[in-house]
Amino acid sequence: MRNILIITLMVFVVPATYSQYSEVGVFGGGSFYNGDVNPGQQFLQTKPSFGAIYRYNLDTRLAARFSAYRGSLAGNESDIQVRPFREADFSGNVTDFSLLGEFNFLKYFTGSSKNVITPFLFGGISYHFYSGNYTVREGNEQFEYSGSGFALPFGIGVKYSLSEHFGLAAEWGYRKTFADNIDGLPGTYDELPGNDNSLQGVQLSNTATNDWYSFAGLSLTLNLDIFKREVCEDLQRKRK
Repeated sequence: MRNILIITLMVFVVPATYSQYSEVGVFGGGSFYNGDVNPGQQFLQTKPSFGAIYRYNLDTRLAARFSAYRGSLAGNESDIQVRPFREADFSGNVTDFSLLGEFNFLKYFTGSSKNVITPFLFGGISYHFYSGNYTVREGNEQFEYSGSGFALPFGIGVKYSLSEHFGLAAEWGYRKTFADNIDGLPGTYDELPGNDNSLQGVQLSNTATNDWYSFAGLSLTLNLDIFKREVCEDLQRKRK
């Protein structure tokens, strides 16, 4: 009975541990914003973004990931013409820290020559810091702003195993915030610093809708466990 139990554990537990491995890598791409100044156009005024990734692969289908991304955001009323009389314009930066779960549609192993590609989904929770400046009504004066908050990140991507050591991934993800101030615009004109109250109570932004921001780009990761003996053996089995 004892021998049967040992054999069962070896069959089900040991292969599972072989498939667990870690990756670290870098991210580069673009970031953009959707909100009062740009209600719905994707990739409008896309700015550079970069970051770092740590991924822990639970098996060939599931992974946990921590990412730290930083990107620039911008919006200009002249490009959208949603409310041209407002003449709002902003530019700023957002730093995003995300804890994510990933699901691979196909079996995947960074370093394998058999399970080399898979589309995947991701989602989780994030916390972000943002800052910038904005202008309204002819841009006579710039106003600075900053803040932070939680967001819900989600998105899609594709992973590809480049070699025994490296993996490449393309992804596009959104962050749904719980506030309407990524662009810095207050709810009414009389909330503007130094306002003369000539437009007291007149709506400046729609506070009933929250802002979004997005990252899209490529990441290159290194399999940290590829040099361990048991992982190398597992990799050889996957190549057969």
